[in-house]
Formats: sequence, structure tokens, C-alpha cells
Amino acid sequence: MHQAAIVFVHGLFSSPTTWTPLQQEMSEIPAVSDEYDFLFFEYATRPVTWNPLRRMPDLDTIAESLRGFIGDLTAGYERAALITHSQGGLVAQRYLSRMLLAGRGRELARIRRLVMFACPNNGSDLFLLARRGLIPMTRNSQERELKPLQTSVLETQRRVIDGIVRASEVADTSCPIPIVAYAGESDNVVVPSSAAGFFPETGVLPGDHFSVIKPIGPNSRLVHAVAKELARALAEPFPVERQPEADIPHRRRPAHFAADVLTELEMAGPINIPTGATGGHVTPLYLHGGPVEQLRNVDIVVSSENTYLQMSQFFKPSTSGSLRRAAAEKSGGGQILEDVAGDHLTAWLRSHGSFGLPVSGGTVAPTPAGALSKRNVQRIYHAAIAAPISGTNNYGIDPQSIPRAVHAIFDLARQERNEQGLALSSICFPLFGAGRGGMSVSESFELIWEPLMSELAEDPSWSIHFTTRRKTIFDLLHKRLHAKKRAYEQIAQERG
Repeated sequence: MHQAAIVFVHGLFSSPTTWTPLQQEMSEIPAVSDEYDFLFFEYATRPVTWNPLRRMPDLDTIAESLRGFIGDLTAGYERAALITHSQGGLVAQRYLSRMLLAGRGRELARIRRLVMFACPNNGSDLFLLARRGLIPMTRNSQERELKPLQTSVLETQRRVIDGIVRASEVADTSCPIPIVAYAGESDNVVVPSSAAGFFPETGVLPGDHFSVIKPIGPNSRLVHAVAKELARALAEPFPVERQPEADIPHRRRPAHFAADVLTELEMAGPINIPTGATGGHVTPLYLHGGPVEQLRNVDIVVSSENTYLQMSQFFKPSTSGSLRRAAAEKSGGGQILEDVAGDHLTAWLRSHGSFGLPVSGGTVAPTPAGALSKRNVQRIYHAAIAAPISGTNNYGIDPQSIPRAVHAIFDLARQERNEQGLALSSICFPLFGAGRGGMSVSESFELIWEPLMSELAEDPSWSIHFTTRRKTIFDLLHKRLHAKKRAYEQIAQERG
């Protein structure tokens, strides 16, 4: 037994024999064969099965099988590297995602590299051809997950990006593992842009979807690429482990934090502020404290997002995660049937050529309100505010993105009101950047306030709302709004 193991994972309608040519070439390289044992994970994957007692396993089932395979067969190894082809990359990602979701991130620390070849990270164009009837299509549960923008795949990738790629330390829900995505330059099944997906480390090698993992000799680029990645896996330092007592939450909160969170919605207002070009108009401002999903009778609710315009997970307590969950269409048992806000936001990114790429800070994208329409909410506007900091799980805030977002929100609202005939008259703002962005409440409020007053001076037909979940911030904003009211009333009086 060597100190390290390579776990090979094959793709759709394939088997471990697909790796035989590559295994033979790699076995001839002493730097590889002297350090690594070769292990081959196999799972059932056929176009159809005629046995009524059998079914094709879905990706979750295969990922669970891979967990058992890695746990049983690699237990004695110091390090492991995963090498995958096609759907095998999705299997590996689902395995990593499920481990993080189960709070088992620390068990992943010995995996020092995931190398994916021709993985359909953004779906397979072959699936689109099948849907158009140009090639035969099977009723295989695995193949269905190759559909572009498949929600289960996107959710897996988001968790892997946050908890694996951007992670900086080992914890229950994170583990840094370098991931490299290679594409075949002539692959028409998984085009290079799909193979690259969200991942920062990518490469292109000669070959189509199948020949990309078939070396044409010991000096082929494939052999050199795999040897390089395996050498890096041996040299990759083990990540720093976060101490368990500091594990929850990421930023240690004071003991009284839970008591400060409002579990039922409270409202203050109207607080009437003189606005308009001459101060002769009064704009009502309202303050909401508590769960954002309990808002009602507000036409537009604004969500603060990252610059990739990727919403938070359903289970996250952030404004983004709460709105995503509240907008989703659910079954009677609470199962998500349609991710309304998330799916429409992804479609917006696709149509604007930005999917998988960051947008400019202050960009605003609209989506329907989904199930929130039952509470008289018409639209959710997603403002790109927080920029992920490379190599970490943290975010940075460009202060100028906040006033840009405020102006863009009003521009978009007027456009939808005029061009689509939507009866929009009220907007609810969060405190941009005051969460994981680390900005103070006062700084965030002032960065919103100035462009807000500028917009209301030109168009005072709106009512304005602010929302927060914390009692202390609710009280602080309540005092701040009344102080603004007195100041603007004094200015209006002096003008009069």
C-alpha cells in the first residue's frame, strides 16, 4: 500500500474500463506508480433497465455509495485524489456537497485534489438535442440531471463553491480542496464553457468527450496534465482545522444575539419625510423588524446579493435565503416544487450573458415574487453588493455599489411600471452590506439615504420601507428616521 490513492469515477453509460488506457500510461511513470494506488469506483448506469425489480440510482444514491467506497477503501491512505470523467464529476461534487450538508467536512481533509474531465457543470448540449427530438432520449434518472440549469446540480455547485473552493479552513461545513476542471477542445457533448462551470482552475486538452481521457502516448498532453495534478496533490498542504468550539457560528456572536432576533414582524410608521424638488411633498417611510418573509403589502422587496447574483441557500437566515424560501412554490409538506426567485434570477443571468461571471457592483435584476404574491408582494429586486474575496469565504463591499444600486432600483421600478403596466408604488430596502459584508449599520444607512432622497426629490410618488431582523437595529433605525424627519422638517420650514 502506498501513501496515496487515486479514485477514478467514470461517467454516464460507462464503466471503470474507460480508464484502462490512462491507467496503463500513468503506471509507467515512477513518480505516480511509486506514490499512488489506483482505485476504481463503479456504479450502475445504463440507458434503460427492463427488470421491474431494479432501478437506475440517482446522483444522491451514487454519491452515498461513493462515500462508502472512499470511507472503506481509502481509510489507510494519508492522501487521496479524485479523477472523474463526464457525469463522474457531478457524482464527486454531490458527494462533497452531501458531506458538508451532513456536517462531515473534517472527514474530507485527506482529499487533496479533484480533477474533472468534461464534466457537464452547466448541463450537456446533448440533452438539448434530445429534448428537440434530434437524438434518442432515455428515461434515465441520471441523464435527467444533465439538463442545463438543473436545480439539484446548481444547489450542489453552490455548496461546493462556498464550502470547498472558497473555504480557508477545515470545519464541519467546510474543507478546502483544490478542484480543476478540464474540457475537450472538440467536445460537442459538454462544451468547454460548461466543463469550466463556476470553477476558477480550468484547462483545455485535445480530444472530444470520450477521447479527452484517452492518451495517445506517454508524451501526450493528457498524461502530462494528470501527472502534474497528482504531483500537486502530494505537495498540497493539509488545510488548517478550525477548533470545534469556535465552529458555530463563523463569526462568534455574543450570547445575547439570539434574544435580539425578532421572530414576529413589528412595524413602525408612517414616518413622514418632506421630499420633492421643493420639499412640498411628504413621503411615508416605514420600518419593519422581524422575518422578511412576513412582509406584506409592499410592491418591491429588495434582496442584497453577491456580485455573482447567486441567492443564499434556502436554509440560510439571510435576507436572500429567506426571500428565496418564501418565494418558492412548495407542496403541502414543505417540499420545494419550484425555486421561483432562484430560477428566474438564473434565467436573467443567462439572458444577460453573465451566468457564472460576476456582474458590476450595483447591478439590479428583477424576478417575480412567487408565493409572496399571496402577501401582496409583486417583485423581488436583487442588488449585487457583496464581492466574494478570492480564497476565502468572506465578502468585500465597494461602498459606491450601494448608491449605484439605489438609483438602479428606482430606474428599474419606473421602467417596469411604465413598460409593463405594473402598479408599483412601494419599495422595501435591506441594510446593504451590514451582514457578512461587515459594514456598520450607520454607514450602510447613510449610503442608502443620500441617493434615496435624490430619487424622491425627482419622483416623490413612492412609499419607502426598511427591514431588519434585529431589535437593536430596529430601535436604532427608528431613532435615525425620526432624526432625519426633524432635520428635513427644519429645512422645509426655513425654505417656507
